[in-house]
Amino acid sequence: MKGQFQVLYREFLFRVVDLEILAPQGEISKLLGQFAAVLVFVGFWVLLPAVILSNGSPSEGTLLLTWTTQHFIVATTMLVVGLFAVLSWESMFPDRRDVMVLSPLPVRERTLLLGKVAAVATALGITVLCLNVLPSLVAPFVFSSAPTLPPPKYDPAVPPVRVAAFKDVLDRDMAAALNPATGKLALGDDAGISIGIVEHGVCRVFTYGTANSNSIFEIGSVTKTFTGLLLAQMAAQGKVSLDEPVRELLPKGTVKKPTGAEITLVDLATQHSGLPSMPDNFHPEDKANPYADYRAENLYAFITKWGVARPRHPSYLYSNLGFGLLGQALANRAGTTYSKLLSLEITQPLRMDDTFASPSAEHAKRIIQGYDGLAHGPVPGWDLEALAGAGAIRSSAHDLLQYLEAQLHPEKFPRLSAALRESHRLQADVSPGRRIALAWVRDASSGIFAHAGATAGYTSYAFFHPEGDYGAVVLINTGPNLILNPQQLADHIRQRLTGAPAVSLVTWIKGGQSGIWGTMRSLGAYWTTLFAAGAFVFCCVLTLQGLAQLLPRQAFLRVSSLLQLACFCLCLLVYFLQPPFAKPTELLDNRELLSWLPSYWFFGLFQALNGPLPPLLAPLVQRAWMSLAISACGAAGAYMICYFRTLGKIAEQPDILPASRRLRWVPPFGNSLESAIGQFAVRTLLRSRQHRVILTFYLGAALGLAFFISKAPLLGQQGAATHSWYLVSTPLLMSSILVMCGAAVGARVVFSLPMELRANWIFRVMPTPGASLCVAANRRLLYGLAVLPAGAAMAVLFFCIWPWRVAAAHLVMLGLIGILVSELSLRNFQKIPFTCAYLPGKSHFHMAVVIFLSLMLRFENGAAFELGALNDPALYAALVAILVTLAGAIRWRRAVQAKSEEAGVQFEDEPEPAVLRLGLQHRDGVLPTNSSLAVSRVP
Repeated sequence: MKGQFQVLYREFLFRVVDLEILAPQGEISKLLGQFAAVLVFVGFWVLLPAVILSNGSPSEGTLLLTWTTQHFIVATTMLVVGLFAVLSWESMFPDRRDVMVLSPLPVRERTLLLGKVAAVATALGITVLCLNVLPSLVAPFVFSSAPTLPPPKYDPAVPPVRVAAFKDVLDRDMAAALNPATGKLALGDDAGISIGIVEHGVCRVFTYGTANSNSIFEIGSVTKTFTGLLLAQMAAQGKVSLDEPVRELLPKGTVKKPTGAEITLVDLATQHSGLPSMPDNFHPEDKANPYADYRAENLYAFITKWGVARPRHPSYLYSNLGFGLLGQALANRAGTTYSKLLSLEITQPLRMDDTFASPSAEHAKRIIQGYDGLAHGPVPGWDLEALAGAGAIRSSAHDLLQYLEAQLHPEKFPRLSAALRESHRLQADVSPGRRIALAWVRDASSGIFAHAGATAGYTSYAFFHPEGDYGAVVLINTGPNLILNPQQLADHIRQRLTGAPAVSLVTWIKGGQSGIWGTMRSLGAYWTTLFAAGAFVFCCVLTLQGLAQLLPRQAFLRVSSLLQLACFCLCLLVYFLQPPFAKPTELLDNRELLSWLPSYWFFGLFQALNGPLPPLLAPLVQRAWMSLAISACGAAGAYMICYFRTLGKIAEQPDILPASRRLRWVPPFGNSLESAIGQFAVRTLLRSRQHRVILTFYLGAALGLAFFISKAPLLGQQGAATHSWYLVSTPLLMSSILVMCGAAVGARVVFSLPMELRANWIFRVMPTPGASLCVAANRRLLYGLAVLPAGAAMAVLFFCIWPWRVAAAHLVMLGLIGILVSELSLRNFQKIPFTCAYLPGKSHFHMAVVIFLSLMLRFENGAAFELGALNDPALYAALVAILVTLAGAIRWRRAVQAKSEEAGVQFEDEPEPAVLRLGLQHRDGVLPTNSSLAVSRVP
C-alpha cells in the first residue's frame, strides 16, 4: 500500500493544475517550474514594502505603514492561493480518469483518496512557500522591531478628584502626554486642546497648546445632539410630533407617500430611518470643503428618488444624511433656516453666545485653525448647508459646559426643561449595552450619555452622567487619527472623577522586540499566519466543491464550471475592493465591514502571534481561528462526500451532458458563413471551460483594476470619500474605459481557438471563403459578445449614479472606444475561425496584451481630457468626431487588407513536418558529415 500511495501521490502532484486550461500540450513539469518562478517574482515585489520599513522609527506613520505591509502580504497570499485553487479546480478530487483507470487495478479507494489529499496539501504548501520565501528573508527581522500598538495601560487609581482641584492632576497627566518623546498628544506645535469639566454645578476649562479659553472649534457630529434637542423642543411646543412623517415637513410634492410605513422624525433622530450615510448625488466641487455646495434642492432631489418608505425592521445605521434631513425639515416647519432656528430655540435660552452654525465676522477671528490628523497640515473649515443639522455647529468649551449643565439640570432652564428631559428618553437599541435617545447614546456599563464629532481638522467628544452629576467636553484642533482620540482623553477625565484606574495618556506606540527571540517569534508568526490564511482559502474552495457534489451528478457537472468562475471573480474583487489602511481611522470606521473580511482576520492573527495585540483587533483573531477550524472541517467533509458518494457516481454515470433545448438557439450573425463562425464561437464559450476561464481572467482583472483605480484617489479624502463613487470623476471614467478594453481584448483572445480544437475540422472541410467575410464575422462577434454587453452594463451603472445627459455622453464615448479597440484587434485576422499568437501553455505573447498594458499609462490623461469635454459641448463634439473618423479609417483599412492578395484565409498552426530528425550517432560516435538520418511518417 505504501508503494501505491507514493506512485499515486507523485502522479496526482504533477497533475494538480488543470492541464486543459494551462498546459494543453502536457508540459506539466515545465509548467510547475514556471508557476514557482512567477510566485517567487511576485514575492520579490511583496518584499519591497518590508525593506522600506527597515529604517522606520516608532511613530504613527511607521505603525500605519507596518500594518499596511503586513495586511498586503496576508491578502496577496490569500489571493494567490485562491487563484491557484481555481486553476486546480478539476484536480482537487478524483476524476473520471482516475477512477476508470485505477479501479481495475488492486488499488483501494482509501489509498486513492489519501494520495489526492496529500498531493493537494503539498501543492498548497509549495504555493505559499514559493510566494513568501523572499519576503521571509527580511520581513520577520523588520516586523520584530517595527512599531506596535499594545493594549492601553492604566495609571494607578487615586481618590476621586473634585473639579475644583482638577487642574494640578490634569496638568501632571497632560505633561507626560504632551512630551514629544513619550507623549500621546504631542502632535506638533500647532495642536491645541480645550477641556471643559462640570461637576455639581462647578465648571472649569483647561487649555493646552495653541488653544485658549476663547478658542472656538468645529464640533462635528456633536451637532446632532443639538438637532435632537430642537426636535424635542418643537415637539414640546406642539409644532411637530416625534412620530410625524418627515414627508409632511418637506415642500409639497417633494416625495410621494409610500404604501406602507414611512420614515418619521424620531426615526431620523435615532438613526433608525434606513437612509444611507450620505446621498448619492453628493458631488462636491471643492473637496476641501465638501458640504458647502450641497443645498436644499439637492437634498430634495435625492429624497424624491430614494423615497421615504421605512424599512420593516430598521436597525441602527449611522446617517449624516438622516440628521441633515431632520434639521432641514425642522427649519421648514419653523419657516426659517437651521442657523436661525438653533439660535432662537437653544443658544439664546442657554446663553451660549459662542455657539453658532453660521459664523459672524467676529466669531470667525476666534476659530482656531484646524489640522489634518495624519499629515498635520492646515485644512480649511467646513461649511454645511442642507446637511447643517448633521455637523455645522462651532462652539467653545465654555459654551459646551453650559450645554452640559443644562443636560444635567433641566430644571434650571424652564424654557427647555421638558425638551431636555425628552431628549434623554431612550428610544432604540444601538448595540449590546448601548441605547440611543434623541442623538445621545447611553452606555449601560458607565451610565454616561455621549456623542463624538469629527471634521477634516477637528475632533470632539462630549459626555454627561446624570446620576453622578458630572460631564466633560474635549475639543482638539486635529482631525481623526489613530493615536489622539478625544474619547480616550474624556475617559481619562471620567476615571479621575470617579477614582477608577485612568487610561494612560503616554503614547501607546512602542518599538518591537528585536534580538534573536523577537526575530524567531516574528518568523514563526509570519509562516504560521500565511499557511493558516492559505489553508483557509484552499479549504473554502474544497468545501464549496464538496457541497456541490451533493447535487445529482449531471447537475454538478453543469454548475461546476460556473462555481469555478465565481470563485475566480470573488477572489479578485474582494482583493481589490477591501478597504486598505488609507487612514488610521479606517480600522475604526470600518469595524463592521472588517469583521467580514478574511484577510483582516488573519492580519489580526499575525498581530496576536507577533505581539502585542491591539484591543481593536482582538475580535478579528477569534474569527481567524474559528474560520480556519470551520473551513478545515468543511474540506474534510468534502473528501468524505467524495469517498462515500461521488466515486461511485463517477464510475456509474457519464460525464457527457445532454444538450439543453433552451440553449440551442443562437441568433444569426449575418450570412451563412458569418453565422457559422459566430455561433461556433458562442457555443464554444458555453461548452468549453478553458475559454470561460480565460475570458473570466481578463474581465476579472479589468474589473479588479477598475475598482482599485476608482477607489485609490478617494482614500485621502475627508468626509466625502465613501460617496465620491457618484461623482463624475477621472478615476471612474478611466475605470469604465479599462473595463471596455478588457472585455474587447478578452473576447479577442478567448475566441482565438487553436487548431487542435476538435470542431475545427468542420471549417477545414469547407470551401475556403474570402478573408473579408471572416473579418466581418469576427467583427460582429466582438461587437456582440464584448462591446455591447460591456456597454449595457455600464449604461445601467451610470444612469443610476450620474445625470442622464452626462451618462449618455460618456456611453457614446465608451462605445466608440470599444469599436476602436475591436477594430485594432482585427489586424491580420484573416483566419478561421479565430486565431492569435498567444495560447495557454505557449511561450508567445499576444501583442494586444502589450498594447493593453501600454495604453493603461495613457488612460488617465485620456479620461481627464474626456472629463473636460463632458463640460464643454464644443470640445465634446470635436472629440466624438475624431473618434468616429479614427474608427471609420481603421475599419476601411481592415477592409482593404482583407481584400488584398496577401490576406489569404489560413489556420493558426502550420502542420508539423512529415520528417522527424533523430539525433542518432554512428558506431564511432561521430555524426556523418552533410547527412542526417530521417524517418518519414504519414501525416
